[in-house]
Amino acid sequence: MIFQVFLISFGISLIGTIPPATINITVMQLSLKKKVRSALSLSLGAALIDTTYAGLAVQIQIYLAEQLEFTNYFYLIAALVLLTLGIISIRAKMPEPDIKPVDSEKTGFLKGVILGVLNPLAMPFWLFWTTYFQVNGWINLEGLNYWSYVLGVLLGELTLLFVIVKVGKRFTRVSNNKMIVNTIPGIVFMILGLLNFGQWISYYF
Repeated sequence: MIFQVFLISFGISLIGTIPPATINITVMQLSLKKKVRSALSLSLGAALIDTTYAGLAVQIQIYLAEQLEFTNYFYLIAALVLLTLGIISIRAKMPEPDIKPVDSEKTGFLKGVILGVLNPLAMPFWLFWTTYFQVNGWINLEGLNYWSYVLGVLLGELTLLFVIVKVGKRFTRVSNNKMIVNTIPGIVFMILGLLNFGQWISYYF
């Protein structure tokens, strides 16, 4: 189970870092300026904060799991959230990220930490997926599994950010590909949403 927990958190962390956002675009800009050390240190700072959010999400999820009403209705909540994410993702356009020019002398670990802290989607992202995996029995976060989950989150994000440092501007071929970033994930979200809706119906009816 430890390895399975690691693979799941690693995979969702890796995939979740692909869509163009402040952190990965800033890392790409630094790599284009040949500021590899700054890019790597920024990646580490941002990834550590994201991992902290994931760890806190696990603790919140443990509390929510003790609330019977929340657990009973989670399949319905998950279905509505996933279907909504699927529709939004499929219909989403590919806007150019509004990223300010990088001041390389001020960019490094501390800026990565700041960008990570200011990421408003990190906590709800990890809270939802942690709860989803737990409720469906894909992961168990007791004991060493917890640390395996957290390690997977950290290494998943770092892996993609380090790849961005390596490939530089070629990252935009993936991040600007609507099929990869929006359409395929949207279809997957909708399938998962329908499956959860079916589970909720079978549970109550």
